[in-house]
Amino acid sequence: MKYARRFAAFFASCLMLGSTGLSYAVSAEDTTQADSYDYGDINLDHSVDVSDAVLLARYSAEDKTANISARGKQLADANNDGEVTKDDTIAILEYIAKKRPTLGPSVQPPQPVGKTVNLMQDITAADAEAKTVDEAFTDSQYAFAAGLFKESDRSNEERKNLLISPLSVSVALSMTANGAKEQTLSEMENVLGGDLKIADLNAYYKDLLNTLPNNEKAALYPANSIWIKDAPQISVPQEFLQTNANYYGADAFRAPFNQQTLDDINGWVNENTHEMIPNLLDKFPSDDVFMYLINALAFEAEWDTPYTTDEVFKSKFTPYDGNTFETDMLSAKLGIYLEDEYAAGFVKYYKDCGYSFAAILPKESKSVTVADYIGMMTQESLQKLLNKRQQCPVITTMPKFKFAYDTELSGALKNLGMPAAFDDKLSDFTGLNEGDAYIGRVLHKTFIQLDENGTKAGAVTAVEMLEKSAVEPEPKRVDLNRPFIFVIMDEVHHIPVFMGYVMNPAEETPAE
Repeated sequence: MKYARRFAAFFASCLMLGSTGLSYAVSAEDTTQADSYDYGDINLDHSVDVSDAVLLARYSAEDKTANISARGKQLADANNDGEVTKDDTIAILEYIAKKRPTLGPSVQPPQPVGKTVNLMQDITAADAEAKTVDEAFTDSQYAFAAGLFKESDRSNEERKNLLISPLSVSVALSMTANGAKEQTLSEMENVLGGDLKIADLNAYYKDLLNTLPNNEKAALYPANSIWIKDAPQISVPQEFLQTNANYYGADAFRAPFNQQTLDDINGWVNENTHEMIPNLLDKFPSDDVFMYLINALAFEAEWDTPYTTDEVFKSKFTPYDGNTFETDMLSAKLGIYLEDEYAAGFVKYYKDCGYSFAAILPKESKSVTVADYIGMMTQESLQKLLNKRQQCPVITTMPKFKFAYDTELSGALKNLGMPAAFDDKLSDFTGLNEGDAYIGRVLHKTFIQLDENGTKAGAVTAVEMLEKSAVEPEPKRVDLNRPFIFVIMDEVHHIPVFMGYVMNPAEETPAE
């Protein structure tokens, strides 16, 4: 009531001064520049008046129809206390009533909001030499995929559906490793490539990213970008940006790291995951954050042989918690069977067979759970299972599913053997920032939707840098009617692109 009375009193005062609520200009300066605004000008009409106070009052009262732009929210801190509250509405009314001399900072005038600048206008990607994907690189990809999958599973204590993209994570970290030195670089190279050095990884990724099997009906779309805070103490070597442009086609942006930058980063992620992952960041967690190195992947593929209407039916699925329920299942007779001592599975191809979906079901007869199987997983076991395919008929059922997943991977990566990169005392990223830096977080978000027509999957990884026909044999059978693992494979380069598991196909988590 006290706030309401004060608001009414000042509103009346403004009316007595001749303000009609929409056009009261405080000074001539309010309308002199089209690209600058005064504090209190929340609706950005180059005038501080009662309409701004009313808009802010509605916003403070959580009126969802009160829309304020990112710039308007910055100008809404009229009393300069670092927060936007109802007290700022009072400050604006006091200013309109000429009972307050200024709004915002009293010493310096409002600074214009910086804009995102594309640094690639000064950097042209050179024709760097690529290295054809071979067994050494493929082995390193399987080793990283198996290790990261195991560590991700360990941290998934609630046993929810899980999906990671080892490819997305390894590309983002390899970009980052181009700025690492000494022990930091050695650890990152060992985790990402085994015996391969960063120069080798760069050359392999250039070949891989440029030769991905893509067609109109089945494609993987990669994109890379680097976002650098516009601050005088941040000095990113040109060589670092040039290397990532040469090998990864990475765009580079300098930005003020304000709300507009958040909008720009999220917009880039949304566009390059084909709207499957709308947002990566909701805020900058610290003023020390000065760089994000981001990889985005969008996978869209139709089945080589889509499921027909009579191959879609209701059937039971028993999730991790044991509470069986009915869900939409897909049934088909396929021709590729997978099996090892502890699991059986199948492979189903996407259009033109450039990509495939591999399902892995732990064997009940061995009393093996998904967690047990992942715990035993190694580079060799994963590679052997996915590559040792049996050509025979296999009757399959599989649930339709759709979910989003997000995780922070710093703990997993430390456990894999690269702790120095995350240590503000041990890290050496002087090749990335002359003032040195360390990795704060490795953010990873994914999305997948699988149905009778095909699969859509998206992934984004952000490395957050802080300053510092023969006789047909008896058919096999695999019914994915309980928790199972899956892998989306690049069949040309023979590497896993996505890995995950389904604990409950009815657990639909929308992308945020």
